[in-house]
This record gives sequence, C-alpha cells and structure tokens, in this order.
Amino acid sequence: MPDNLNIAIKKSSEIWTNPILRWAGSKKKLLPILLKNIPNNINRYVEPFCGSACLFFALRPQKAILSDLNNELMHTYAQLKKHPKILHRLASSYSTENEEYLRIRAQNPEALTPIDRAARFIYLNRHCFNGVYRTNRQGQFNVPQGNRTGAFPESKHFLRCSIALRDAELKACNYKTIITRVKKGDFVYLDPPYAKADSRNRGEYGPKSFTYADLPDMLSQLAEINRSGATFLFSYCLEPNHIEYFRENWNVEVIKVQRHVAGFSKHRNKVSEILVSNRKITV
Repeated sequence: MPDNLNIAIKKSSEIWTNPILRWAGSKKKLLPILLKNIPNNINRYVEPFCGSACLFFALRPQKAILSDLNNELMHTYAQLKKHPKILHRLASSYSTENEEYLRIRAQNPEALTPIDRAARFIYLNRHCFNGVYRTNRQGQFNVPQGNRTGAFPESKHFLRCSIALRDAELKACNYKTIITRVKKGDFVYLDPPYAKADSRNRGEYGPKSFTYADLPDMLSQLAEINRSGATFLFSYCLEPNHIEYFRENWNVEVIKVQRHVAGFSKHRNKVSEILVSNRKITV
C-alpha cells in the first residue's frame, strides 16, 4: 500500500526528527517547501545524495532507499540503525579539547570496530568546522575543529533517527546505480553537491563527488527517472548555462536560500537556487 506522506505531515505541525549530522548544503531551511512537493501517494522514497538526510528524517517514510558515495557516512547510518544508544554514548563521551579532536581525527577508521568507527565519524562531524566533510588525496579527513558547533544531540534524538532508518535500505554507491532501481510510484529527491562552472573543487564532499562536469549526465538521469514513472525533485544552484534546458523540459522554480557554509558570517548571504520537477512545483 502506498504511503500517504503529505497527509501524515499535515496532521502534525512537527517533523519526525532532525538529522543528527551537520552537513554542507543541508536543506533544513527549505523543508516547508520540499514537503509541499512530495506526492500524497508514493510507493517508496529514494535519495541518492542523502548527506544528513534532512528530508528523509522529517518524513520518516515506511519504505526508502538512502545512498551516498561517502562510505563513512553510510557505515555510520548502518550503525545508527542498529545501535543508537551505544553510538550516542560513545560519540558524546570524547573530550571537545583540540588535542582530543586531533587525536581522533588521526585515527585510521578501518582499524576501528564498526561502532567505534561510526562514533568517530559523528564526533568529527559535530565538532569540525561548519560540518564540512573533506579529505586529502590519501582519503584522510582533514577538516579543522570548529568553534560554534552547537549542542550535541541527545540520546532520544539518536533513537528517533534509528527508528526512521529501520525500514530504509542503505547503500554506499554512485547515484546512477540507485537511479537504475527507480520504479513507477517512487519519489526521488536529488540534492547533489553544488558547483558552478567557475568554482574550484575543494573536496568538501570527499573524493569522486559530484561536480559541475557531471551536470550534463544528471540531466539525462532525470529523463530516465521520468520515463520510469517516478516523480523527482531536484535541487541545485542557479546556473544560467542550464536554466533554459530545465525550463524547456521540466517545471522550474527559483528560490532564495540562506547560505550557511562560508568562512565568515558576512559571506553567508541568501543565494538563488532552483527546484526542478516533473510535476508542478509549489513554493
């Protein structure tokens, strides 16, 4: 039986839960608009660039596929799904002193137990600069510690995220692999890393992550989703070179979004982004 996701949301003014991770490009501020654009009846929720999975945790769909190219991220979700209380206890037990942060950052995650590996990822994510995920050429996480990182999520928050993940399939893979599995009646939310033609890739999302050069291929993937009979919603930065293509083929809305990932607060201004869908968009 299809899930009546919008009906469930309208019955309560509160979302199911917030994500436990901080993430560059989080869509927390856009949730009211995103929620309006999910069909009332869907068979499955699919998110190929899940990151902090903000929309997923707000909805708590009964059937879902979450995927991301980031192996450490998806490993962490797998452990959160099974061991929320233990994971919270471990991740919150480390000192926030810079010396401890550097010690944990220097650990080889592959040498740790599965639960310790996930706790390390959460600790670094919660205490690093701006919640950015970046690695060097050797694949080692190298983001410095941040100053204003916010309060660490409570144990009950981990538990709610774990409950949401119970019926979700988790995959660490390229987004195109997941799109081949999309079927009629699915809802697909695509929120790849943003980049413009003249922007430099600083590795904020890890090696081999989505870049501006991948955008033309993404356009063909949206067409594949549409042919499958699924509904898609695609978020991206406003790019003049492609905006007309989107408008010729799909429904497009330009929205203003508060920018959070910037070195200094004075640069965190509102920027223009686009929402693209194969159904009418409500803003």
